[in-house]
Amino acid sequence: MKNFKILLIALMAVVSVSSCMKNDDPTPGIDYEKERARIDSTLRAQKPIIAEWAQENFENPVYNDSLQMWYEVITPAIDESFEYVLSGYSFVPVRADVKYKGELLDGKVFDETTSTSEMTIGRGQWLQAFERAFWPKQVTIAGVDYFPGLTPKGLQKGQKIRFVAPSPWCYDNKEQKDKDGKVKIPANSPLVFTIEVSNLVRMN
Repeated sequence: MKNFKILLIALMAVVSVSSCMKNDDPTPGIDYEKERARIDSTLRAQKPIIAEWAQENFENPVYNDSLQMWYEVITPAIDESFEYVLSGYSFVPVRADVKYKGELLDGKVFDETTSTSEMTIGRGQWLQAFERAFWPKQVTIAGVDYFPGLTPKGLQKGQKIRFVAPSPWCYDNKEQKDKDGKVKIPANSPLVFTIEVSNLVRMN
């Protein structure tokens, strides 16, 4: 898988935001080869499931091979001038005004904003799948091509997309519970997100 090492390292550092996306568990002593084999196996198993779901539920599905994620553009951008800037091997964080919704493959909503929320993308506060949705698909660093993001230019102002991601880029093999202790996201669940961007500001 292209860019796997970068994705795997980022996955190990992942924490998510909001009441439904919190995950502060430390991950000391990780056997990265073992984790790679486990994640590879999960990705292979979920690939046909996600592909079938995307073909049935998206009007114009697009596949991103590097991330093994499918997406569709619901509303095109009204302004495509925003530029995601690299600093070393990562992007300069971005403040985004967004509305979003998270769902299971069966359509059950596990989180949703009722109004526009201000979020910081690029500081490890979000699920990998969510953050990768913002970054441009391809960048070149020191003459080497990397494939960190989902769409060609990255999310832009006015754009609304929907995407489905395999579980390793979401909560992986950890179930998520609500405040009453009930499981709302089972372990190893691919997730569907809808993101609508109203503004983007690059942070210093």
